[in-house]
Amino acid sequence: VGGLVEAARGAVGPVLRDVHAFDIYRGEQVGEGRKSVAIHLSFQSPERTLTDEEAAELRGRIVAALADDFGAELRA
Repeated sequence: VGGLVEAARGAVGPVLRDVHAFDIYRGEQVGEGRKSVAIHLSFQSPERTLTDEEAAELRGRIVAALADDFGAELRA
């Protein structure tokens, strides 16, 4: 899980104020040898308020980085 946190930080830099895993699930619903990890993301720019579009783009960059680095998939 620590690798996920570091990869998320690396994907967007210091605008990611806080990131931490708050739930880890292993079971039939996610498949054998896999786990579901829920992470909390908190963004903050020191210069201005981020728009919804900017926050969505940052989340997208994190999802892409976790997919590339760990084969992670975003679950709905």
